[in-house]
Amino acid sequence: MTEGEGRLVAGRYRLRRSLGRGGMGVVWLAHDEYLDREVAIKEIVPPRGRVIRDDDPEVRRALREARAAAKLSKHPGIITVHDVVTDGGLPMIVMELLHGRSLSEVLEAEGPMAVDRAARIGAQVLDALDYAHGHGVLHRDVKPGNVMLVDDQVVLTDFGIALVDGDSVLTATGQLPGVPEYISPERIGGAEAGPAADLWSVGIMLYGMVVGRTPFSRGDVQATLGAVLSWDPAPDPRVGRLASVINGLLRKKPAERMTARDAIGKLSEIAARGTSTPPGSRVRLDLPTAVVDPAGEQTVAHRTVPNTRTAVPPWHAPGLVAPDAPTLPPNSPTRRRRSTRGPLIAVAGAVVVVALVVTVVLMNLPPSGRGAASPTTAGTTTTGAPPVTLKPYRERLGFEISVPPDWQRSSSIDGPLSSVTWEGKRTDPRFSGLKVEVQRTSGKPGAAAIDVLTAEDAAQSTRQQNSDYHKIELSGTASTADFECTYRTGTVHYRTRTRAVVSGAVYKLTFSLYATDSATLEQQWAAAEPLIAGIRDSWNLT
Repeated sequence: MTEGEGRLVAGRYRLRRSLGRGGMGVVWLAHDEYLDREVAIKEIVPPRGRVIRDDDPEVRRALREARAAAKLSKHPGIITVHDVVTDGGLPMIVMELLHGRSLSEVLEAEGPMAVDRAARIGAQVLDALDYAHGHGVLHRDVKPGNVMLVDDQVVLTDFGIALVDGDSVLTATGQLPGVPEYISPERIGGAEAGPAADLWSVGIMLYGMVVGRTPFSRGDVQATLGAVLSWDPAPDPRVGRLASVINGLLRKKPAERMTARDAIGKLSEIAARGTSTPPGSRVRLDLPTAVVDPAGEQTVAHRTVPNTRTAVPPWHAPGLVAPDAPTLPPNSPTRRRRSTRGPLIAVAGAVVVVALVVTVVLMNLPPSGRGAASPTTAGTTTTGAPPVTLKPYRERLGFEISVPPDWQRSSSIDGPLSSVTWEGKRTDPRFSGLKVEVQRTSGKPGAAAIDVLTAEDAAQSTRQQNSDYHKIELSGTASTADFECTYRTGTVHYRTRTRAVVSGAVYKLTFSLYATDSATLEQQWAAAEPLIAGIRDSWNLT
């Protein structure tokens, strides 16, 4: 038995077994006895004979990792931090447990991979990095060992040397954080690194994924750094269609480097060519909730045009459906398959799905050119807002719901407390995309819906980090209740609306938005109201 196994941390987390050890300590498989779920815990273990204090670099690095990952937890392609607790005065990071292998383990076991597979993985890594950069976080240690794969779905991990806006660099004098062969020229030269430095690392990683070695590795640190500064990547026929992306990401001058969005677009096209997707299509960075019948996963326009969007448009913008897209009845048969990531994965990473989506029009379409939609169509509204497509899901947690097809989906591990979340992509730095979460709690027999939301009201109003709390609504019965509130955390303003339903288990359907100021929040919430109503009306327990 490894020393520490069976230990109860913070009165809640039972350490089961060691998952691995590194320079900073040990990562444990642990059981959260409060929520009855498995988690991973990173513990700082000092070298023998050394006592670590709470202001030592190792501790500060662990706290930085927790802060960086927590700041980015809304992206399903970035590892989720659940909690930070102390044990013996030292912090322990409680994270989601990922059931998969690192990219480095996959490459070591299987060797170089096909170009289309590398493109799919690279596009997802870049999407996660683009989100991090948009939130003021540089990873600074992008490499195969920090990319987790579950059926080629990507989760970016280990933000231990990440640079967050306002933080100082945590390294010893003269040291460069990260693996030498993945460090960008500007960082080697001592210049201030920006997002382009992370993109350089992705270029190195793409080369290594298909060639079997990185382009500048020379077996010696100084020689490797010199090659990074002085040489171009050696041409290799295995690079194939990735050549333009790799060369674009490995420009010596960061200002000349290909942007993340441009690289994602090119990689998605390359990945699509390796599948049965029609030429010119782009692989979507959706989550694994596809339908077995491929015809059920594509946005149909004129019945022939494939879905070519690579970025999610604003959910409140017009033009999400082609003018003559057919309206399908709510009971159109669609067969579904389960997530390829499986019920044991806590948070799904972004996955490439060659998508065909059954279109359901959210609102009554004007009769001109199409014929009026039936008033019984699921999710229809009569607000006059632009039409929005919804994709139906039947979930293993015992409910069905329809949400926009471009939204990203993530789910928790099955257990007494489980949830499924969909979120629209953030298209403006001032506000988030609308987020929808359905949570099932099976460990509260006899609970009343109004009591569940009354407790949530009390928790939100007394939470230390919340300010400017305002309860908009709290009403209901033992079987169904509704709750809505606004609050501020730091400089970010939030609004949430929750419906609780008791049917054996307790189900909560929650909509949430956040913005940089209250006026923008109210404006975006008002624009989202028709969509919220349509999604809420489509939600049914099965």
